[in-house]
Amino acid sequence: MPNCFTLTRKSDPAAGPVKLTLIDEELCAHLGVEVHPSNWCFGWYDIVGFALAMGKSFAEIREFCEDYEDLHPIIDYLDANFTTNAWAEIGRR
Repeated sequence: MPNCFTLTRKSDPAAGPVKLTLIDEELCAHLGVEVHPSNWCFGWYDIVGFALAMGKSFAEIREFCEDYEDLHPIIDYLDANFTTNAWAEIGRR
């Protein structure tokens, strides 16, 4: 039973969820780092994405990631620009 999440722009909710790879590119541009061909910017997807998929709020993620300073601007950017939706998929599609 996988836990899933999406991020939708606050500025354009009607457009629906944004591809996570596009968000990663935006984060890299925002932070002034190059997009890596196979790794997420500062590993945000593995930590922040996992927490979002588990239904955690950005406030809860900030608290959990207090010691991970590289993630602070990523959490702030995502919180300022996106809304989240999380769910668990049960059964077959």
